[in-house]
Amino acid sequence: MFSNLYTALLLLLFSLIVRGVAFEFRGKMDSAGWKSGWDMALTVSSFLPALLFGVAFGNIFKGIPMRNDFATANFAYDGSLLTLLNPYGLLTGVLFVMLFAVHGSLYAAIKTTGELSDRAGQMAARLWLPLLVVAVAFLGYSYPATKLYSNYISTPVLIFLPLVAVVSLLLVKVFTSKGRLHMAFLFSCLTITFVCFTGVAGLFPNLIPSSLDPLSNLTIYNSSSSLYTLKLMAGVAVVFVPIVICYKIWVYRIFRGRVSNEDVLGNHEAY
Repeated sequence: MFSNLYTALLLLLFSLIVRGVAFEFRGKMDSAGWKSGWDMALTVSSFLPALLFGVAFGNIFKGIPMRNDFATANFAYDGSLLTLLNPYGLLTGVLFVMLFAVHGSLYAAIKTTGELSDRAGQMAARLWLPLLVVAVAFLGYSYPATKLYSNYISTPVLIFLPLVAVVSLLLVKVFTSKGRLHMAFLFSCLTITFVCFTGVAGLFPNLIPSSLDPLSNLTIYNSSSSLYTLKLMAGVAVVFVPIVICYKIWVYRIFRGRVSNEDVLGNHEAY
């Protein structure tokens, strides 16, 4: 199955590689053309992963054209990269781009000072309304294009998940307008978290549904590892997940505070 998705995966991987290279090489030469070129590379390589992640999730919500060959126990993907770039997939991609743009602008606003912080906060405020429009379009298009609403209709208590996401998104606007950007960023995090929960709850018990044959759906039951493997991985997770969490807390503590112009100008490795 995945061999037919290599083009999309390689494009995503290449974008992430170029993004890291752009950060590293932008400041290597004191040339306007050099920096402008790497700025463009950084812009494109930051836009593509967000778009492609959204397209991927959109196609998962919609169902991927795949079929289980029960004789060989293999899944065959019946499509190409263009198959994934369908209207619903692209709409979900745009939703992810807008959501990450608002989130990133708020993060830049709370991590910088002066004019840059002001411009980032203004950018988040300007992008909020387009994000809301795209989100409404996504919710409306999801009803005819997917089966995401089935679980919410059969189990109404789950409706609190998308409601929290919607309320959090509205509060992003409220706190951005009041200049309380830390609170706006907090609710932006909450929005992204509950958007993910909403998608997972809508898909359950499917992981990757098939648009061709319901019997070919990948579910939590037919895709899980053996009981022994699950127990082993649970033990590994119990040990290493707290270590990773502690490490991330330590990293964020090291880099706490805002970055000022003086910090950048005084650092010879600044971008």
